[in-house]
Amino acid sequence: MVSISSMMMMCLTLMICFGVPLGLFWFVRRRYQASIKSFFAGLIVFIVTTQILEAVVHVYLLKVNQTTSIWLMQPIIYSLYGGLMAGIFEETGRYFSFKWFLKKENRIQDGVSYGIGHGGIEAMLIVGTTYLNNLIFSILINQGWIEKLGLSAELEETVVTQLTQISPIIFGLAGYERLMTIMIQIGLSLLVFKGVREQKICYYVLAVFIHAILDVPAALVQVRMFNIYVVEGFITLIAIGFIIFMVKQFKNYHEDLTKVEDIELEKYKQAGY
Repeated sequence: MVSISSMMMMCLTLMICFGVPLGLFWFVRRRYQASIKSFFAGLIVFIVTTQILEAVVHVYLLKVNQTTSIWLMQPIIYSLYGGLMAGIFEETGRYFSFKWFLKKENRIQDGVSYGIGHGGIEAMLIVGTTYLNNLIFSILINQGWIEKLGLSAELEETVVTQLTQISPIIFGLAGYERLMTIMIQIGLSLLVFKGVREQKICYYVLAVFIHAILDVPAALVQVRMFNIYVVEGFITLIAIGFIIFMVKQFKNYHEDLTKVEDIELEKYKQAGY
């Protein structure tokens, strides 16, 4: 049996992965007229850069090229490689989005909107869908219906063992980690946004570096070379740092918060059209 507390933690994680991004976007859209275009740009660019472009590079270096595939089998080297690739692809996607595709969406709330889309779809795809499956399997296990799925005996045993023996705290920790990561993704978006707006490439380089550094210990957790609670503490500190950074940017660009998204449309509304 999967414990009730485990299933509650799964539900909490699901609410964070889907509810927090949508709730944040609803708030900044309603309160500050944040750009819908920026939100969907963040969503689409994440999918293109990580699930398509980065994935192609991974296939080549990890499978096709025998030399690099052997070299990257070493956990530390693989973690450094994975962190650097994630930083380069995602932050470059942000940079070109703000510089070319979102030229008119140049208010700070538009940068926040982009970050919500980027971090939101990441939470939904990477953790949200997994935990939806976990919850469904948990219900099937508790109802005694898991055998009816026709899974192999080995796979069924693996699923049941994982869901019944993993601590509820771990299921809840995934949601907490996603919450912190969403804050970080918004912060990284504002960092690159600031670099484009102020024409300072150093902010983009800094974003790549921070992103890479964040992903390295997370990858090492998978091979048990880092304690998960230490990594979550590290992620929390970075998230707090970005929250402080975002508050300062809101103060620096406070005039943006009163700017309407479409000046011409606003004129029509004020004229009664």
